[in-house]
Amino acid sequence: MLISERSRSIPLSCLHEIHRLVGAHPRPVIALHVGEPYIRMPQEAVEGYCRAIRDGHTAYTGARGLEALHEALADRLADNGRPPADRIFVTPGSCQAISAIMQSIAVDGGQVVLPELHWPMHYQQVTMTGMATRFAPFGDGRSVADVLEACASERTVAVLVNSPGNPSGRVWSAQELHELHDWAVRRRVMVISDEAYEDFVYDGEPCRIADLDLELPPEDRVVFSVHTFSKGYSMTGCRLGYASAPNDDRAALLTRVQEATLVAPSTPVQYAGLAALGAPAHLAAHREYVRQTRDSVVNRLGDKLLYMAPAGGWYVLLDLSAYTDDTYQFCKQALSDIDVGIAPGRGFLPAGNPVADRLVRITLCAERESTLEGVRRLAAYLGM
Repeated sequence: MLISERSRSIPLSCLHEIHRLVGAHPRPVIALHVGEPYIRMPQEAVEGYCRAIRDGHTAYTGARGLEALHEALADRLADNGRPPADRIFVTPGSCQAISAIMQSIAVDGGQVVLPELHWPMHYQQVTMTGMATRFAPFGDGRSVADVLEACASERTVAVLVNSPGNPSGRVWSAQELHELHDWAVRRRVMVISDEAYEDFVYDGEPCRIADLDLELPPEDRVVFSVHTFSKGYSMTGCRLGYASAPNDDRAALLTRVQEATLVAPSTPVQYAGLAALGAPAHLAAHREYVRQTRDSVVNRLGDKLLYMAPAGGWYVLLDLSAYTDDTYQFCKQALSDIDVGIAPGRGFLPAGNPVADRLVRITLCAERESTLEGVRRLAAYLGM
């Protein structure tokens, strides 16, 4: 009997290939293919990390993380339903948090609904559970409920929403979040709300779907909220995130997954995160820096190239259909010809989707003048 390992079904992402090509490029590259912030982590976090090591805070914590950090994070989520501290989980980045949540809700034959425009790791994480993915074209003019009814089934166990979105920069409206929540509660489907870019909303309001759960008895609540220190606090390499579970039962199942896979998050990094929470000025300055870069890039490119104007987040999608029918090859050629790293749309859409080879994604969080130079080179390369 032949057995195929589940890991063979995890789809590879062409984004990693672009990243490797940039790393091996023989000349300096303007890196617009990856979300690495120019604004570095706050000094408070640096000192918190170093102080933790000097003071000997290097032993294990529990699988859920430091109690003091739980309380501080609960306070930070005061406008997002303020979950009890014992339903907050500190994680090695929001990626691990989402993966653990997926494991905790996985059922044989289950399905998870993802936005059609999605971050590829979300798709990979669903695949690792053995569940299937259904892709939903949110934002196509229909109501959220109509989109879900068209693509979900009786096997659907969760819907993932990412607002502001990567790669789209789309910010879900309050009405859309209400529609999603109402549908999920009615169908007894979990919602995983990836709010990695919550500190970078320029048009609209932050995603606060967990707040809608408060109108329900705890046993009927459906929202997992996922957050990270990587974006607002610029702690990408520290790998620190956190998640809140909707009720005690879901928290208990998530605890089982974390105890089985994690043991504990990094202790010094948790102290760095605790210190970072005391640096609100960093968040404001970081958001404003990226917003100004967004405005400059959007003004430079205009309607000719924009696929959609980003209302939030770190990225903008460009439509290059007037210039190429294969943006995957285009990105590799542009790297070779103009020393600019760009991410192909094929990495963010389901296989075979015809839109994929029209789009590229560029980052907005890098150093502004370098970003604008990369945009200038790209525009000149396209003959604009």
